[in-house]
Amino acid sequence: MNPVVRAQLKAFEKSNPNTGLTDNELFEVFSIFSISNGVLTDNIDPFAAHLKGDEFGLDGVAIVIQGELCCTSDEVNGALATGKNHLVEFNLFQSKTSEKADYGDLSRFFDGAYSFFNGTFIDPTDQLTDLMDAKSAVYEAALKKNPRLRLFYVTTGSGERSKHISQLIESNITRFLDLNIFSEVEISLIGAKEIQLGYRSATNSISEKIDIIKPITLPSHPSVQQAFLGLVTAEQLVQLAVTHGEGGVKRINRAVFFDNIRDFNPDSTINKGILDELRNGSQESFIFKNNGVTVVAKEINRQGDTFELTDYQIVNGCQTTNILFQAEDAANGVSVPFRLIGSNDPEFVSSIIVGTNKQNEVKDDQFWALTPFMKDLEEYCREQPADLQIFIERRENQYRNEAVERTRVCRPGDLVKSVSAMFLFQPHRSARDYRGIRREFASRIFQQSHSVIPYHVAAYLSFKADFLTRNKRVNPAWGIYKYYFLSYIGQIISERKDIFSMTKKKQDTACEKVYQFYTDEAHLVAEFAVVGNMLDEMIESAAVSSREKIRDYIRTESVSTQFNQRIFG
Repeated sequence: MNPVVRAQLKAFEKSNPNTGLTDNELFEVFSIFSISNGVLTDNIDPFAAHLKGDEFGLDGVAIVIQGELCCTSDEVNGALATGKNHLVEFNLFQSKTSEKADYGDLSRFFDGAYSFFNGTFIDPTDQLTDLMDAKSAVYEAALKKNPRLRLFYVTTGSGERSKHISQLIESNITRFLDLNIFSEVEISLIGAKEIQLGYRSATNSISEKIDIIKPITLPSHPSVQQAFLGLVTAEQLVQLAVTHGEGGVKRINRAVFFDNIRDFNPDSTINKGILDELRNGSQESFIFKNNGVTVVAKEINRQGDTFELTDYQIVNGCQTTNILFQAEDAANGVSVPFRLIGSNDPEFVSSIIVGTNKQNEVKDDQFWALTPFMKDLEEYCREQPADLQIFIERRENQYRNEAVERTRVCRPGDLVKSVSAMFLFQPHRSARDYRGIRREFASRIFQQSHSVIPYHVAAYLSFKADFLTRNKRVNPAWGIYKYYFLSYIGQIISERKDIFSMTKKKQDTACEKVYQFYTDEAHLVAEFAVVGNMLDEMIESAAVSSREKIRDYIRTESVSTQFNQRIFG
């Protein structure tokens, strides 16, 4: 193996201990992480995209909708329920530690991927069955544009293609396009160099230089180290927002945007009109019609009118930047109003984000995650002892350049699911309707008067439940029962009462039971078995067979009620 890749793999293993994976499996996850989070600049959990079984030709499948990794049909339907102009991407992976691409292995990869999409995959695991159901849910939706397909075959060599390999790739691009279900098909051979760059991009702070025309220093502020107002050329702005992929091809770097770059629709009437104006020579008028771009950076080093930005985010200006990127040479001569703010105060940065994005359609989760309560929870969770640590990700890529265990990172949406299952006793709705739960129970959860401990307990037990199924401490098929498991434990420790109506002291006392009893793995395994065996028995009695039907069955209120009656009497 390439020595640099080997060193990076060791660093990845150190950041993600106790995975229970073999060396080859860990390399597969490492490859998915380096490509998805580095090359593609997505922000996904590579362990969730990794296939745990021995599926024919496939090591990983990532179905990404609006930047959200979807592993089940419930998650697909949830992601498609909000926003519009959804961009759906299917990214499939096969990784080999060998230095050359093997014709036979590559053929098996293509055949496995083809079978995944045409429904002929032989003997799929439960995990792959869930993913194929998720794929079907994508195509059952009335999308405005077909999904994009990317296939990544990874080796530790140069990634060079022989004539036979090139012919195989071209014939399979045609093969997949002939299915008429993809907007585009891309097949990449990834070698050591691309893996190295991808891993560095996924784990390091983003840094770039930019020239500001006639910068004006803004007034001082206690939360701002320095700030400037000026103009930047379109070329300079786009430079902040792009990364270079295979063969030096430029692509939008999603990691630098707070707003969701996938919401950009080049076919919309407004955006097409702006592009047409640029292409018809109206560059000079662009500045008078644009509200400008705001960039926040943790560190700014100035030399004359050149500014070096480190760990920066474009918090407002997603549409502007993307239009200029699409315009290419037609954007030459365009100037854009530009505001640069250097601040290390996360609360002040949050207020800037909220203030500059109120007019845009930004995910509710993003604004909600910036509340003072979530900041308190984030600090509490990360200051726990190592075994109890959870990292609340209030902003995408928040832990990009920190060596934290990826499986312990909890996103706001996942936190809502865990809390609603454990303390609102809604296991049947948690996976499929967490946004509806958040709206319905908005006045009852995540209140500043609440203790942070119940929320930490819910996030921690969600992590442990995933750990038990991923490492086969319990039946992996019980993974779909996770929210029933959380609800079961939550009802035990709260004595089936509304924990959030209790005083903070009583909330904390109830949660102490988790720390006393359920941090013991054997105890957790035994409790998970109670839940798993009970649901298995109910499913068998109801004569429910396929995995999709089982999933539909357990997300009904009648099953949740019946489960509680059987467990608690």
